[in-house]
Formats: sequence, structure tokens, C-alpha cells
Amino acid sequence: MLSLLLLTGCHPPADDARATTLVVAVPSDPVGLDPATNKAEPVGSEVIVNLFDTLLAWAPPTFDRLQGRLASQWALSADGRHLSLTLRPDVRFQDGTALDALAVKQSLERATRLNPFLAASFKAIDGIEVTGPLSLRIDLSESMPTFAALLAQPQAAIVKVAGLRPGQQPLGTGAFRLRRYSPDNELILERNPGYFRGPAKLQRIVYRIIPDASTRRLELKYGGVDVSPPISQLSTIPTDDIQAFEQDHKVQVVQARSQIIRQLEFNNDNPASPVHDLRVRQAMAWAVDYDGLVNGILGGVVERVYGPLPTASWAFDPSLQASAYHLDRDKARHLLAEAGYQPGQLKLTLYAFQGAVWTSVATFLQANFAEVGIDVRIEQSEFSLLRARHVAGQFDIALDGRQPWYNDPDAHITIGYLSSLARSAMTFRMPPDPALDERIVQARSQPDPAVRKQEYAQLQHELMARVPAVYLFSNKLILFKRPEVQGLALNSAPPLSEYWAVYKEPVAP
Repeated sequence: MLSLLLLTGCHPPADDARATTLVVAVPSDPVGLDPATNKAEPVGSEVIVNLFDTLLAWAPPTFDRLQGRLASQWALSADGRHLSLTLRPDVRFQDGTALDALAVKQSLERATRLNPFLAASFKAIDGIEVTGPLSLRIDLSESMPTFAALLAQPQAAIVKVAGLRPGQQPLGTGAFRLRRYSPDNELILERNPGYFRGPAKLQRIVYRIIPDASTRRLELKYGGVDVSPPISQLSTIPTDDIQAFEQDHKVQVVQARSQIIRQLEFNNDNPASPVHDLRVRQAMAWAVDYDGLVNGILGGVVERVYGPLPTASWAFDPSLQASAYHLDRDKARHLLAEAGYQPGQLKLTLYAFQGAVWTSVATFLQANFAEVGIDVRIEQSEFSLLRARHVAGQFDIALDGRQPWYNDPDAHITIGYLSSLARSAMTFRMPPDPALDERIVQARSQPDPAVRKQEYAQLQHELMARVPAVYLFSNKLILFKRPEVQGLALNSAPPLSEYWAVYKEPVAP
């Protein structure tokens, strides 16, 4: 529950204020509006990027390079172990207090202490030293060229720690400030007139909590809502919405590629499992009709994934497309026979999330595997139960996915495939392999981007040879908006919308 210190007395915007009010539909209450308590929960994270600023941010409209936000300059030492930052001199928290290097140090240390999600990213921090009123240095225990990208995560946003009481909503420096929160109903942000980049064009943002997708669709159609952002569909694919709005000039469909990966994951670290046999994993990879899944079941609103990185990643190796698995049932049957399985003899349980999309994908895969003689039973559960089963290794195959919160291959490769992390989260549970681990750490630590890209290309091929998963598809980021909403850019990692540059422009009826 948010602090009762929030401003009160706000009312829905009058008609003459609609031009400067943006109404955003979200599927659930925000969780964790304090960066130090948010664990990559999407709705809360999007609110955070509008209430707070990070030291660095991804530059629109392509979001493929970092730019300064609270930091005007930053530099990584030649050995990749020291990151020096210089802060902008004109930034103030929303109570008028000036931002300085000590406030940044306090904020980062607090977030690392309180947020286990961020602590995993920041575990390489040896210390943070204030080197001047507006300068600081972050010392790392290892060479880590990716560290600057981690500072762009919403959970690394800077808050005012001085005077902050337990349970109180912290102040930020962002383009908007929190006005009112009504659980299960709405959350209202208002413009911060003293914002250092200049006041936002919008006067306020109203987040309306609308769990039902069909209700969001109707609200968009009739103007009760201006925007339905991608966070409404991170676990779904809005095929019905796209079809409904294709011929509707009142709602625009904006699509962009994403860093999301969805896959059928194997328990690679269980010698007693049938999928421990490489031939079984290969057979299952040959058994899938990828084109039928992407273009048929999922209606062409996703992209095929060919390996450990999505095609939208700057480190993706295009040569994987030619060598990737495709439907070949004869190969699949041959490999199963070679592994000692007669048709119908191999029986597996496929664990999956709840929801219509996951049901469609699971039943499609079930039918594909039946074609080659694999008997698959489907068991679906809510995320917390599936996560607990996955981390405990109590599965053979499971549908899973990864949505990185920073734009770097490290977000997929290190977290997913480092065998030392196999039992710590929903990873690919790779068996112990010091040589592969060393290669992954080496790629992560390489300061030269061109060399890093080459090393990640080699890793992609090496991982594909091990078949740790059947790579399926990448959700496109899909945003629905009224045509009067302008200036909105889609960020792929993370898929959160900043509204500082957004405005509303009347359109002809």
C-alpha cells in the first residue's frame, strides 16, 4: 500500500482538460512504485519510468544506444572495472532538493540492499565513491562492460533517500509526480513543472485499471481510454484486438520487434530425465511445425526465434536462420528410435502457464509431438507454482519465456545459460560446464563491442548444438492508441512507455 502522504483531492479531468490528459489502460494494480521494491513487475515499472529518472537511458526512437539522463557524462575504465559518472547540475527532486552525487550513492546502495532483483544485477559492485559534488565512481569486482546498461533499468532509478521513512513513497526527479492512487481503480500522475528536461506536454496521466481485454478494447474504441500499452499483453497475444481495430480508423495499432523469447525448455541438468539424451531433444526440435505455430496458431503477430537470442538483438547471428531446426518428422522419428523409444513409449508432462495463449501453444506442441510418437500430457498452473517447480527442477519439459529489462545479449545468455545459476531462477538449468561458463563470462567481460558480437555469435552456435530448448517465437510489442496521441515511441527492453514527450493533437472526425 502506498504512503498516505500522497496528495489528495484530485478529480477526473474536465472536458477542457482532455487535451492535456492521457488515459492509459493497464491490466492490473501497480506493484512496487518504489524502485527499491519493484521486482520487474510491468505496471509498476512503467509508472516508475515516469515518476523517476535513471542515470542513463535508452535513446529513442530505436533504443539501441545509451544516452545520459541524470548523468551528463560517463566513462568505463580500460579494464572495465570502474565506471565514472558526472551528474547534470540542474536537477532537483520534486520537493526542490538539489540532486548530488551523495544522493545517487545513497539511492543505489538502498536499492541494492532492498531489492533482490536488482542485487543480482549489482552484485559486482565493490563500492561507490563520491569524487565530487556532482561526480562519483562505481568500482566493480570484475570487468563488466554491460554495467552501464544495468543503470538504465527502472529498478535503478534514483530516489531521495534523505528523510525517507519506512513505507513512505519516495520522491524522484521525474517528469510526473504521484497525485492519487485508488487501488483496483486508477492511479493519477500530474506534471512536474520543474522537470530538468522541461515540463511534459501533458498535464496529467490517468492509469485506469481494466483487467478485462474486451473492456479495454471497447474503452479504446469509444474514447474512454487513449492508450493500451504493451504491458497489457506481456503474457498474451492480442490477436482479437488487432483484428477488431484493423478497419477502425479511431484506433491505431503500433507494432515493434521485441527482446522477448518464448521456448519449450528442457531440464538439462537431470541425468534421470529422458530429455537428458541429446537425441531426444533433437527429435523434439525437429518435430515442431514452426511456421504453423507462428503464422497459424499465433496469427502472424509474433516472430520466429531461431536460437538463444531474438532477431531484434544487436548480437543476433543471422546465419542461425539457415541452420535452425524446421519441421522434419522423419528425422524426429529416426532419432527417437535411435534413443531406444518406440512410438507411444516416451511419455512426458508439459508444464505451462495459465492463459489462452499458453493453452493454444501447449496443445499445438502436444499434437506435433504425437505425430512422431511422443505422448505429452499438459499441466497448467499460475506463475508462482510453475516458477517453484522450475527452480526445484521438478519437470522434464516446460513452456517458459524471458523478457530482458536491459538491451544487451548478457540479459539472455548469462542469466539463462551460466551453469552456476542453474538452480537459482527460471534458467535453462545447464549442467556443470566450466569451459562454457568461462566463455560466457568472457563474452560478457569483453570491452570491445565488435569482439563481443563475434564471441556471442560463437556462443549462439555452441548453445544450439546442445539443444537446451526448442526456441519458438518472440512476441511483437503491440500498442493500441487513439490517433490524436502523438510522440509515443516503443522501447523494446524493457517494453515500458515514457510519456514526457507525448502530446495530444486534435484530428478531423
